[in-house]
Amino acid sequence: MNEQNPTTLRMRLMFATSGPLAYVSVLDLGRLWERALRRAAIPLRYSLGFNPRPKMQFAAPLPTGCGSEAEWLDIWLTEPCEPAAIATALARTLPPDLHVIEITWVPEDAPALSELMRAVTYRVLLRDVVAAELETACAALLKEKNVLRAKRGRRRHQHYDLRQLIETLSVTPALEPWTVALEMRLKAQAGATGRPDEVLSALGLADVPRRCTRTGLFLSSPAEAPDL
Repeated sequence: MNEQNPTTLRMRLMFATSGPLAYVSVLDLGRLWERALRRAAIPLRYSLGFNPRPKMQFAAPLPTGCGSEAEWLDIWLTEPCEPAAIATALARTLPPDLHVIEITWVPEDAPALSELMRAVTYRVLLRDVVAAELETACAALLKEKNVLRAKRGRRRHQHYDLRQLIETLSVTPALEPWTVALEMRLKAQAGATGRPDEVLSALGLADVPRRCTRTGLFLSSPAEAPDL
């Protein structure tokens, strides 16, 4: 934990999720954090108005069904607190599948995490997949100039280019009961964010049993990002 003593009241929490929390929506995850922070008596800053909400910002929504080894959450306080004290208090209120890795101070005027996001990495464990065949499929996908995919939601007749969102793909061994692990680094910017399920679909693996974990988030400025 960072043990400096600046005047900023903005804190950055790095945390990990696993187990059932992989299937919790980003809204429910926000509510979970709000309850845990309140029960830990962390002096959160709230918005004004008829429905005050704690001032909190996640770096990027976590796809449903995906666990994570390194998520970021910024919170704003009404009074200074030591990172170690916050970590100790949260250890008593967070569920076992969610734990804090690191807490640091952040300048209050620093850009929002969502504005700094540039890329994310995922590890997808796959079953009943031959490593050599997957390596061939990945190489073929990376050679494509364009991979058009239909947009979700209301824009069903519009498409986006998935290939431009894929930075790297690699295949590594996996422990049983999994056959291989597919490592991917995808762009994650406003209006241009790659999704692991879309990559799997483009590889013809949409229906293959899998376990997905987000392993890292990368910012545009190294000085703003906690060490992974």
